[in-house]
Amino acid sequence: MLNQIPLVRRVRGAYYGWWVLASTFILGTLSGGIFSNSSGIFFGPIQRDLGLNSAQTSLIFSLVRAEGSIAGPIVGRLVDKFGSRPMIIFGGILASFGFIALHWVHNYVLFIVIFVGVVGIGKSAGLGQVLVSAVNRWFIRRRSLAMSICITGFSSGGAAILPLITLGVSTVGWRDVMLYSGIFMGLIVIPLASLVRYSPEHMGIGPDLPFPKEGDSDSQPPVVDFTVRQALRTKSYWILFTGSVLRISLWGTISLHSVEMFVWKGMSHEMAGLMFSLMFLLSIPLRLLVGVLGDKFPLPPMMGAGMASAALAALAMLLIDGNLAVYLFVALMAIEQGTSTLNWVSLGNFFGRTSFASLMGLISVAFNIGMLITPIYAGLMFDRTGSYTVVLVSFLPIYFAAGAFFLMTRKPEAPVMPGQRFTEGRAYLTQVPQQAAESLDRLGPPDASKGQPDGGLVD
Repeated sequence: MLNQIPLVRRVRGAYYGWWVLASTFILGTLSGGIFSNSSGIFFGPIQRDLGLNSAQTSLIFSLVRAEGSIAGPIVGRLVDKFGSRPMIIFGGILASFGFIALHWVHNYVLFIVIFVGVVGIGKSAGLGQVLVSAVNRWFIRRRSLAMSICITGFSSGGAAILPLITLGVSTVGWRDVMLYSGIFMGLIVIPLASLVRYSPEHMGIGPDLPFPKEGDSDSQPPVVDFTVRQALRTKSYWILFTGSVLRISLWGTISLHSVEMFVWKGMSHEMAGLMFSLMFLLSIPLRLLVGVLGDKFPLPPMMGAGMASAALAALAMLLIDGNLAVYLFVALMAIEQGTSTLNWVSLGNFFGRTSFASLMGLISVAFNIGMLITPIYAGLMFDRTGSYTVVLVSFLPIYFAAGAFFLMTRKPEAPVMPGQRFTEGRAYLTQVPQQAAESLDRLGPPDASKGQPDGGLVD
């Protein structure tokens, strides 16, 4: 018992940001497994149950992305103003209620209304970018590691929960799985959200950036926070914006159609579902590794490498037949997912904490539109050709373009704050008398014969 006392004291005295990270990690795990990454598992059963084609089924999940493009900036602004906790509670309960309600829905239009208007709004409001924004407010020095751990939660949900959902769908059916998942999420979201506080400053503590020692003020880099307007004026934001939108837009199709794509290659639905969850499992250690490396090394090469890996995954599905194509695709897309965290690490590193959620929300407007379009496009192509070949071929140049944008990302120059301008102006004014005196010295003594007592200076 005595040996446990130091550990207890260390846990109680730990930086509170780690408690925020633990809460968002668990919430991300549940959200990723139940709401976000389960679409590929539910796709086939819902299609067969409601008698839909591939494009109609894609529309259900794609409209959620369209809703997210509208909600993104609004949610970002609310998070920056009020904090993450109320948004997590509201969104988590709303999404859970929607999943419960879908258990009894048999009409296609009503299914879309509830899935988009209740589940989608709830997930966007409290269980997506809000979790990442909460972590960004609490970490500076260890931002890359902390955000990687947080986003790894979404992959962990895919790895740990999707096999259970796959098993549940094949035994009790997708309706009961949605019912039980919604009840469980509704019960656990409030206790977890209660651990999320607004910021370290609101708790009277500093973020995880040690204060410099006296006489050593240059030992730490200055903490810089851009306003939204200042960030939008930088080229760096728009380069990162473009690369992120291209990458995530394609992920909308991969996340929704992967299981059906594996079936197209000859796998059973059950095996395809397990391979889909394996993709998330394999991405977990890489996300953590990238999180550690991201605090020490440049991010653009790692982000570019992730896009190259995604392009190779598409090539594997195009050029190789059978299960080997699926195995290579899963391994290579796991690398892409492992590096995807660095999108948001870069955003936080470049522009700081205070406007992070708003800036992330603006990016989400564009990529959610992309995630609306690309899955419907993939569904239409499959309905017409019975193949994903055209889809994969068209994705190749987009992956390479995204990689090129990521390689061009650079940290912008710090903005000049109003107080900084005042300080610089005051420093300039204090230099004027000294400069005037130096000018007088250079002019020499006054020449009284010319009636100019000030050496040529007149009033």
